[in-house]
Amino acid sequence: MNYENRVVAYIDIIAFKSLLDQTVKDNQDDIEKIKQIILAYDLIKEILEEDAALNKLLANKSSRQVTIFSDLIVISFKADEPAEVFYTLLQIKHIIMGLLNLGFLCRGAVTKGKLIHKKEYVFGPALVEAYLLETKAALYPRVILEREIVEIGAKHRSPGHIFSEERKYVESLLEMDSDGMYYVDYFFKAQQELDDPDYNFPAYIDNLREIIRKGLMSSTHHFKADIRINILGCGSDTTKWLIR
Repeated sequence: MNYENRVVAYIDIIAFKSLLDQTVKDNQDDIEKIKQIILAYDLIKEILEEDAALNKLLANKSSRQVTIFSDLIVISFKADEPAEVFYTLLQIKHIIMGLLNLGFLCRGAVTKGKLIHKKEYVFGPALVEAYLLETKAALYPRVILEREIVEIGAKHRSPGHIFSEERKYVESLLEMDSDGMYYVDYFFKAQQELDDPDYNFPAYIDNLREIIRKGLMSSTHHFKADIRINILGCGSDTTKWLIR
């Protein structure tokens, strides 16, 4: 068995481990906390299965593999698969937005490299690189990717699209941060993914503001560091006005 050249997304659900720790208190199960975790897993599964159902309907054979373990999500696919960069980034955006409405933020990275990803296991240099990008470069709640991923998406485009057209579609899901990294934009470009933007977007922003406020008030040092780095200007300015 040889490595495949795959695009891999490594996503960490921030504060999920803390919630897992809270599911048992004084040796008693906390049913509400357990329900919250199940809701999160069900949401992720539902979003990912939507694309799988569409591929089946269209008789498309997808190389995508997904592994979910505790607070981690790993999604990968062959780098030359048509339109898969766009559709995977779109699903990541939906996952980020859905989890935000349940009280969770995400941090992660998308990269390309050598990987073996099967139902039973996932390993390879690309996974290590994605992990390092998530821990060393993402820094605060965002899912980052390098320009190479955008170019891969444009090159291996949807049938009927030209290179520049597909790149435009991919970039429509992204924003460039002040450190030169692309990230999946769940701030300014969230409205287009909502069923009723005029009604849902204010509530969505309120949820995000409340998560940030709770994070700043909590004793979770990593969460505080995430937000403070953003406030100090190392990332986008969005969080600054969200916590006012």
